[in-house]
Amino acid sequence: MKPLKLLETSDTPEVTLDKERGRFEFYGKIMPENPKEFFEPIIEWFHEYLKEPNQETNLVFKLDYFNTAASKKIIEILSLLQNIKKENKAVQVNWYYKSIDEDMLEVGETFSEIIHIPFNFYPY
Repeated sequence: MKPLKLLETSDTPEVTLDKERGRFEFYGKIMPENPKEFFEPIIEWFHEYLKEPNQETNLVFKLDYFNTAASKKIIEILSLLQNIKKENKAVQVNWYYKSIDEDMLEVGETFSEIIHIPFNFYPY
């Protein structure tokens, strides 16, 4: 499966999705003009990944900001990953937030309540 690498821009994050290396990472801001267009290849990649997921999947979110439309897409991705648990494979989210950004921590906590995947929270 080919890795997906998107470079960071002023309104989109750096995204690395690499099954072989076990890297599933989102860094930066997510506020694209067209969220559907931005997230479409990411969601397609995860659909393909779910056909043969790794024994362990650790997602990293280290986001400074994301808008409401991006929030819905993040939940869509996390919802897809719930299927990995059904196959008795490990999946977890490592949610990084600036130590002064309680809103980002709260959003991560809300996601963890909605999506039944283990979350780890790390201030930086």
